[in-house]
Amino acid sequence: MIRIEKTTPRFTLKMSIERMGQDLNVSLYGGDVAHIGAVALAIPHPGLQDDEKVDASVSLLCVTGHKEDELARDVSHTLATAFHCTVSVACGIHLDNATPQEINEILKVSNQLLDQAIKDLS
Repeated sequence: MIRIEKTTPRFTLKMSIERMGQDLNVSLYGGDVAHIGAVALAIPHPGLQDDEKVDASVSLLCVTGHKEDELARDVSHTLATAFHCTVSVACGIHLDNATPQEINEILKVSNQLLDQAIKDLS
């Protein structure tokens, strides 16, 4: 199990990654209330235009009113194509009264966690 955490003055985000055979099960959560807002499942396949490249198909489930779907999609797609494995990502980040700048900071920190996860998994 890999656990990564990053804290800013306003919030803490956490990522945990569990290897399941060749596949990965990821949780990305934090803020004021951790929860499951969206789940993504990425399955790698040869690229449609260039079968030398790896692409991934992503299926999403999103809780009504939640906005974590694109973040879950991006994390699952990135990891599936990087490691050529099936990846599930459950994502839930809630920050009360988040400003647009804070949402951008959440995305930035999420990408930092993803970069660290790739290093730790390599």
